[in-house]
Amino acid sequence: MKTLITNLRGQCLFNVSMKTQPEGLINLHYGKHRKTELDTLLKGGEIRIDTEDPQDALNRILDIIRGAKIHGDVYVAYGAGGIGPLLNFAANREGVNGIFTCFGEKVVRLPPLQLKISETRLKILEILTHNDLNAVEIGKKVEISRAMVYKHLNGLIDMGLVKRSNSMEKYSITDAGTLAML
Repeated sequence: MKTLITNLRGQCLFNVSMKTQPEGLINLHYGKHRKTELDTLLKGGEIRIDTEDPQDALNRILDIIRGAKIHGDVYVAYGAGGIGPLLNFAANREGVNGIFTCFGEKVVRLPPLQLKISETRLKILEILTHNDLNAVEIGKKVEISRAMVYKHLNGLIDMGLVKRSNSMEKYSITDAGTLAML
């Protein structure tokens, strides 16, 4: 079974549906939602994401994608509003069969993006989820040299996953880093 998970509405949703030809449709929405006439033509389920916490929303979206993957191919189509960026991130994270968006009314298939984080960097992120630490403390916990700690931290800072505090030379995980750990 082919399932389309989307937050799109209107003509763009119709165009993506024509391109992907799904047997099932899951329409995600956040906040106030009003059905259009075009939305009523497409059969499928609606799921409202009722949380203000982006991590909770992402976990819910990941669960929906994983559940749909059990039944077959999953395609994701997203728009910029509301939960669209989280839906895109979740689709890339879970490795769905196709990711689509619209440019004007034209359907665009996007290539999958890969978040390449080494095992050592994942260990550093995991450690920083519990406490803010300095480079020496990180090196001891991960069992690597201080030079390697700085190399990995600089890479994580460049990706926006870790930040350095101005006081006490400690490092902490960012919201983006926390999302990358999910």
